[in-house]
Amino acid sequence: MKHQKLAIFDWNGTLLADTRHAWLASNKCLELYGVEPITFKRQLETFDFPIIHYYKNNGCSVDKVLETKEHANEIFQSSYDALAANARTRRGARELLDWLTQNNVDCIILSNYLTNKIEHHLERLKIRHYFSYISANNCDGTSILNSTNKLERISAFMTKRGYLPNNAFIIGDSKEEPDIGRHMGITSIGITGGCINERRLRAAQPDHVINALPETIEILKDKWTL
Repeated sequence: MKHQKLAIFDWNGTLLADTRHAWLASNKCLELYGVEPITFKRQLETFDFPIIHYYKNNGCSVDKVLETKEHANEIFQSSYDALAANARTRRGARELLDWLTQNNVDCIILSNYLTNKIEHHLERLKIRHYFSYISANNCDGTSILNSTNKLERISAFMTKRGYLPNNAFIIGDSKEEPDIGRHMGITSIGITGGCINERRLRAAQPDHVINALPETIEILKDKWTL
């Protein structure tokens, strides 16, 4: 794997166009905690990982959130599943995935979401064949309330498979990807139009900021002289 290239994709809001669905489902959880529904603008200003910070940012009692996390998760998952049942990929996703495949770049998904639900959407959207590996969560969804472990998972994966940092890039719509990029020494690409607003995305200092997935192609042509 010494010279093999690796593309690391976030899922929600990066490949799947589901940000508004997640916002509406999140409002159902806020209602549980006695908080009025927030606007989409407020969603992009306050969403964060771990999710406990999002609830705190919107005036929820941290103690109550922790006490009722299973119930809130059930509310979110059932609402989100219904809303996102027919969600599409983001514009240009297949164009980028086709180009990466043609250039022998391995593609994987690194997500805080649930493995079985990602698999379902990949099959539904007929894009499962692009991905050699999916690293996500196999619990009920409550684990990301207090912490996330994407950095540990991708570090272990790259070490085990022998991928080198200069042959990899990570792309996502949150502050996590730039942070992982800095820790791992890999190129990070932030995409706008996802779970946080552009100001917050740029403040996270990814190596590159794009508005549409196919813009990644020119970045990689320059990085890897493809």
